[in-house]
Amino acid sequence: MQAASFDNYAQQYDDHFTFSPVGLMQRHAVYSILIPLLNSKSSVLEINCGTGSDALEISKYTKNVLATDASSKMIEQCQFKKKDSENISFKVLPIQDLNEDIENSNFIFSNFGGLNCLSPDDFSEFANKCQLLLSPQADLFFVIMGRKCIWERMYFKLKGDSLKAKRRDSNVGVESLINGLEFKTWYYSPKEITDLFGSKFKMIHTSGVGLFVPPSYLNPFFSNKKFLLKLLNGLDKLFCKFSRTANYADHFIIHLKKIN
Repeated sequence: MQAASFDNYAQQYDDHFTFSPVGLMQRHAVYSILIPLLNSKSSVLEINCGTGSDALEISKYTKNVLATDASSKMIEQCQFKKKDSENISFKVLPIQDLNEDIENSNFIFSNFGGLNCLSPDDFSEFANKCQLLLSPQADLFFVIMGRKCIWERMYFKLKGDSLKAKRRDSNVGVESLINGLEFKTWYYSPKEITDLFGSKFKMIHTSGVGLFVPPSYLNPFFSNKKFLLKLLNGLDKLFCKFSRTANYADHFIIHLKKIN
């Protein structure tokens, strides 16, 4: 059902998020930290790549990129965008089936909640594969939806929905809807991610994305409020650099490096 839900959403994803005002601001915030870490020796594996916009951007700075997604329709959108890019390839591949793809990479990347599709058991299995298959000094760079998003709590409290206001606190999968189809989302804190990967990985960096800039589902309200969004984006640049804000933003960046 997870893949089918995103198949159903593939053609709308870029309009609803990638190229929306909120989506562009949040993506630029990620790139400002991600891109300086890449170089001509980076062999990047992207997980749950969506429609491929991130893969195409980071391929400008790397040796090669393999971008994967469980949704065949998302990968179709990627192929439309690929054009003449020679150092990038796309593959329909669920996270659970990644094996030699992990082993052949030295930089694993997943953006904007791609890993929130993993249950705790699946996430633990993925972390174990990274521990076993990655070489020392390999990098993990993830952008994950955290547990205590201030925007979400305030928004749903104002709407009188106290259950949704606290949904990210749940330790079980939360049912979500995309174009009428259900899928499950699990939320994690930076500490939970660090603990999952264990002593073989060192946490290098964590910071928030979207502490003041709102979640993407509020795009319709903010689409004609460019000055306000610009102001909120400026506040994000000031405050999101502090690691203690990470879990209170819409997403958080976490950068881990394998040390043994």
